Amino acid sequence: MTFRKCQTQPDFPDSDMAESARKVAKECFWGDYRLSADLIIENLQNGDEGFARFLFSRIFENSRRPSRHLVRLFPADRLLALLDRYELYCRDRRRFQVIKANITGNYSPSSEYAWKR
Repeated sequence: MTFRKCQTQPDFPDSDMAESARKVAKECFWGDYRLSADLIIENLQNGDEGFARFLFSRIFENSRRPSRHLVRLFPADRLLALLDRYELYCRDRRRFQVIKANITGNYSPSSEYAWKR
């Protein structure tokens, strides 16, 4: 499957990344893990692939605005790789299709959500 260019900007201002990390720490972790926004950013910048997959999953499953946070926290190439990997395991196919369409700009796979004419 091919996608249009991921709609992320290569260098978001640090404030956007920090804001998303703060919201993710609050929305996606309810006391079962102790993660701060600084720890999230540090682990992502260190290139910890296991943490990236874990964080992606938590954002996907629990965030109110997963597309926004994923785009702000992950570089475009890494995000597309995580989407492809997660597609094999996701439980909520419809949610996955909408999030993927928002990130890639490719809305054709989610045509069932189009307005009926």
